[in-house]
Amino acid sequence: MRGACSRFGLRPCVLLVLLLVFTAAVHLVAAEAAPAKTNLVIGLLLPPEEPQAASVRDGVQLAVEQANKTPGPRVSLVVRGRVGQWGADAQEAARMALDDGATALIAPPDGGASHLVLQVSGRTAVPVVSLCPDSSVSRAGVPWFARLVPRTVDEARVLFSNFNSAPVQIGRWAAFVPPGRPGRETANDLKEAAVLARTSLGPIIEITFSNREAAVAVVMKTNAQAVLVWLDPKPAAECVKSLRGASFPGPIAGPIRLHTPEFVANAGNSLDGFFLPGLLLGEASQERFQAFQTVFRLQFKREPDISAAFSFDAAALLIQTIRNTEPEALIRSLPSDLAFPGVSGILAFDANGNRKLPLQVLIFENGSFAPLRAIGE
Repeated sequence: MRGACSRFGLRPCVLLVLLLVFTAAVHLVAAEAAPAKTNLVIGLLLPPEEPQAASVRDGVQLAVEQANKTPGPRVSLVVRGRVGQWGADAQEAARMALDDGATALIAPPDGGASHLVLQVSGRTAVPVVSLCPDSSVSRAGVPWFARLVPRTVDEARVLFSNFNSAPVQIGRWAAFVPPGRPGRETANDLKEAAVLARTSLGPIIEITFSNREAAVAVVMKTNAQAVLVWLDPKPAAECVKSLRGASFPGPIAGPIRLHTPEFVANAGNSLDGFFLPGLLLGEASQERFQAFQTVFRLQFKREPDISAAFSFDAAALLIQTIRNTEPEALIRSLPSDLAFPGVSGILAFDANGNRKLPLQVLIFENGSFAPLRAIGE
């Protein structure tokens, strides 16, 4: 995409991007539609400690801005999160629906906060899209729910299955997970994935600020052949460096959310040979993703990560669904009836609202993540 910009000049490239980047069935018009009364409000809950907050916020904001360049009701964005010593995310989630008049809600990657948004959705019948990979969020039973990101089970399963079929099979894994409730949810999903992939998983160690080196020592004493580092970018990078520093000989892998410049920068020279699940995009989807990257760079002056792309699609999905569905019919519509092109691939869902998203395995080599070459290639 950068090459296309340099060949054709900035102005044609931007026009191409604007034609591609908004992922619904409508086309962008040459001039912005006439102002209309705002009657669509997207509510986004972002706890202050959310590691991916900037990417999530910017991705949603970009989708709202692109939507407002197309015909239809204008859209506004409300972002809330816990504020002050006595603030509560539950209160902020409720205020978006009750005080801000949110027409739809976006739940963050954090599992606890995502469940709070789902509770509000269940009481108010406001549609919700979640960015949380925990399997538990799709079991909340809210009337209109979609999960934009792949489940932890699906991500781990594609990694396990890849190494089950490798020339030197990996059948014994260890895992590092966050402490507390997030770690328990992650551990449950990783165990399910291991059963489905017919591999062995253990030990599963909760990583805190002070026990990283001890956790690495435990892994080195076990018979684990590979390690999953299922953490946020900064602690994941530190664990990768510690494992490499201890000369751990086997593969190290993590979730798709680690496909971010922050993780790459923090892990440094320790990252070579690190594995991730990655999007498996067709040609048209790849063009939309590249177009999104170009627009994001122009607006925010930094590289987008995968969380920004998922967040853009979350907002685009909600906006198009609400614009194209009569209000009284919305609560009876199902995400499984939808399928339209997004920047992270086709937005299609199963009967439980889980994203049907094909994945491949990526490996970090020569300074970037690239698809893992097939055996014998």
